[in-house]
Amino acid sequence: MKKVLLVVVVLTCLMMTGLQTAVSAAELVLEPLPAELKTPAEGAVYQDDAFFKEADAVIKGLSNRTVPTESQRMKVYSAYSAVRGMSVSPENYAVANNILAFLYYTAKTGEAYENFFNEKKSVVAVTDGTEYYDLAAIYYYTATNWWALIADRYPNVTMYTLPDKNSPLPAADIAMGQLLDGLKYPLIIPQKTPNTDKSFEDQEFETTISRWIEDYVEAIPNQTDLKEETKGHYFILSDGPKWAKSTYMGLTIKNVRPEFYDTANYIDAFLYYLSQAREYYEQSVTDRTSYVSNSDGSENYNLAKAYYDEAGKALSLFKDKIPAINNTTTLPMFPEIREVPIGSTTIVAQTGLW
Repeated sequence: MKKVLLVVVVLTCLMMTGLQTAVSAAELVLEPLPAELKTPAEGAVYQDDAFFKEADAVIKGLSNRTVPTESQRMKVYSAYSAVRGMSVSPENYAVANNILAFLYYTAKTGEAYENFFNEKKSVVAVTDGTEYYDLAAIYYYTATNWWALIADRYPNVTMYTLPDKNSPLPAADIAMGQLLDGLKYPLIIPQKTPNTDKSFEDQEFETTISRWIEDYVEAIPNQTDLKEETKGHYFILSDGPKWAKSTYMGLTIKNVRPEFYDTANYIDAFLYYLSQAREYYEQSVTDRTSYVSNSDGSENYNLAKAYYDEAGKALSLFKDKIPAINNTTTLPMFPEIREVPIGSTTIVAQTGLW
């Protein structure tokens, strides 16, 4: 039944848009639909309030804007991941399942749309990326079908749009998320609101971040041991920033005391900013070292440095609140862009990136 529904949706989309895509309808049938919510068991503790609080906030944030990309898409997918395992009461099960599907296809739309621009930038691409845009359009119209089933729940929300193929990639929308005092970029997923009816996990939270600082910041080798590689280059491509996003996501669900809540958000921001800095810097390195790149990597480098600088600010705003962290601890200086020569992988190879 699910496959039949998807075939109908895909064929309808193709007829509506006149798309010519390299991806066949048969292949699209194999694209898995989002996992349905688990069937609520009799006597189970239902999580309706938590489900709709998480999903509604994200859906309302998508109103009157273009398809979510980059950090916006991350927030949509994170919401989908967070709610799909929740137990919802029978009376709300159907609408919750429709919301789950809408979130899933929204994230897939954004992913395909980003791939369209990535393909256009590649100098070795055999196409102009149209097949990715067409795929984004199919996902988008699939999402509109699910939106039609839940729109009544959101009377003041207008579904996001998919820009024309000739439109530029929309700039990152920094309005999406919670902006913390003293920081430039919003925290895409803030710390979970404290629940005074449950046990607090402050100690586990503090232990995680203090050990992270000890393992990845305090343990950076001396410059003499690194030779040509700077501390900043070594650090940003190390395992700490690489896994910072998963560490951040794990901490956001911890139940912390109300008086620790602000500190927890600054710690979350620190890890999130570092994960963004790592991703942009890694892309900058790829731009500069790949023989098929037509970019000097400066655009991604500047974004990486901006997020890295904000991570340093976030660290300064919480380190004195965690006894196990040395108050003099700072991040190493961000590497200069020229540390990675264009067309060379010599320094990068030392980090194990390739």
